[in-house]
Amino acid sequence: MSTPTAEEVEDFLLSCRYGELEEVKEFVEKFGREAVVEAKDERGNTCLHMCCGNGHLDVLEYLLPFTPAATISQTNEAGSPPLHWAILNNHVAIVRYLVEWPEEKGGGILLLKQKSKAGRDAFSEALFAGEGKEEVAGWIEGYLWRIEGGDEDEQEGKGGGGGGGDGVEGGDDEIKVEDGDEVAKEEAEAVDEIVERTAEVDIAKTS
Repeated sequence: MSTPTAEEVEDFLLSCRYGELEEVKEFVEKFGREAVVEAKDERGNTCLHMCCGNGHLDVLEYLLPFTPAATISQTNEAGSPPLHWAILNNHVAIVRYLVEWPEEKGGGILLLKQKSKAGRDAFSEALFAGEGKEEVAGWIEGYLWRIEGGDEDEQEGKGGGGGGGDGVEGGDDEIKVEDGDEVAKEEAEAVDEIVERTAEVDIAKTS
């Protein structure tokens, strides 16, 4: 296959940025996978930075199957991976697709743990981005809670070993394993309930 010119690479990246799927396909068919991997702008942004940062899920779905695992977590010159660009623009569908992509192919929880040059992982990046990023921050927090809680359950089941642990069904073990997270969750729910009751009392007084 031929090598794309600088102008053709620039057009390809712009197509990824603006969600022009047909143009993206034409570039891939003409120049092949290697050209896709090597395509970067002057700031080191890849095609994944462009489509993830602008929320083009259809482009991402097309590119990921032939994108090397290392490219999915590749950072630009500012030290940010594509996932963080999606987070900064609150593109939950993109974040979810990347994280649920098989770990052996470059996806998975490791993407959430990856830190930017500024030292922020995915959840920290969402918090740092501030107002308007609550949805993506909530999804990341929920995903980490489920996945890491599941890992702890499994580990407890394997390491619980001796004593009276044999023959005990999941219930008690789950409560013990989830101690920290579950307590925090229950406390948050309790606070919400108190706030709701207080509001009801205030309304009743003023009625």
